[in-house]
Amino acid sequence: MSPSLPMKRRWRPRSDHFMAAVIAVALSMAAATGTVPAAAKPMRIVSMNLCTDQLLMLLVERSRILSVSYLAADPRASAMADLAAQMRLNHGLAEEIVPLNPDLVLAGAFTTRPTVFLLRKLGTPVVELPVAASLDDIRSNIRILAKAVGEPARGAALIAAFDGRLPPPRPQRAAPRPLAALYWAGGMTSGTGTLANAVVEAAGFRTLGRALGLSGTGQLPLETLIAAEVDVLILGHERAAPALANELFRHPALRHAFATRAKVRIPDRLWVCGTPLVAEAIAQLSALRADIEQEAAPGATGATRETRATRATAK
Repeated sequence: MSPSLPMKRRWRPRSDHFMAAVIAVALSMAAATGTVPAAAKPMRIVSMNLCTDQLLMLLVERSRILSVSYLAADPRASAMADLAAQMRLNHGLAEEIVPLNPDLVLAGAFTTRPTVFLLRKLGTPVVELPVAASLDDIRSNIRILAKAVGEPARGAALIAAFDGRLPPPRPQRAAPRPLAALYWAGGMTSGTGTLANAVVEAAGFRTLGRALGLSGTGQLPLETLIAAEVDVLILGHERAAPALANELFRHPALRHAFATRAKVRIPDRLWVCGTPLVAEAIAQLSALRADIEQEAAPGATGATRETRATRATAK
């Protein structure tokens, strides 16, 4: 475990520049002429899922999108809320979708099931994307959606941009990786088989979920979290409305245990969905991991730690 970090250290991510760059690249790709004839492309597309919403907006021109889900316009959950707010929004209801006469509907694997069933009964083409639980799943979903909308070249370019943003693999003889714990509202955590765990591991951390043998999302007792002596605590975001599920974030034992250790909140909009913007969450966590490793390196001084803490706070 790395040495304790100064109490004032609160690493704050910054993602606006990267998000703007990805969206700008996507929009420029959407303006380019594709290799699939226009007549073969769906031109009246509706998306009913937050994750398909964002991938769709990254792959096609706005003129081809009839509607996206209302969650796409929520800046807490969507990295493309400003763009989505300019579009027709839906709640995944059949009475909203059918009158639009779409030639393609995009849905998630577990959302809006009655509407998906009805649309298929009516003969409307529906593509369902599985939940992304790994970086390979993100690439796969981009390919699936790009093919469905007739933009395979744009999909390949989006994947290339995503891969280009990822940090390089760690050397085989690198020092032991710092240990990170994911801690969500209600005392939940993410283990193997989840996108959150994959993101943290891609950033160069070991995860407490994997160390405990957890698969999927499950309960993490506060006592177990504190006893694990992790190097960084990655917290879920608290909602504005009062909720008992948020109380554990303010538990005195948690505050005491992590008073001098790194804590971070990565914006939900970066990694709640498997989109290329996940690369920004990985980059932010990778920078924090490198900072923690440098803190633990021989020769690190208090002055050095204070300088880094100040820089991290200013982000």
